[in-house]
Amino acid sequence: MADHSRCCARRPEPAGKARTVVAGRDEPVGSISYTIAEYAHRVRHQLHDDLVERHARELHSRNSYDCWNGLGDRDQELWRHMARLDLTNR
Repeated sequence: MADHSRCCARRPEPAGKARTVVAGRDEPVGSISYTIAEYAHRVRHQLHDDLVERHARELHSRNSYDCWNGLGDRDQELWRHMARLDLTNR
């Protein structure tokens, strides 16, 4: 993978280690965070985590110039939520 030291100062995660947590380290706070966490819990049996992660990265790369690894946990979870919505509404 490419060196991300200039754009995000973090090394990319290995491809086989997708995140399995829904709302990061913190509990959902607020109605939007709760809705995202609740929807992820509701469709967890329909979508594999790797599929959601790949689609989230694809959506992000098509719509942003920012580096995925430079995004915060909440921003990455928002992209995962949009990926879940896209994959379940096909």
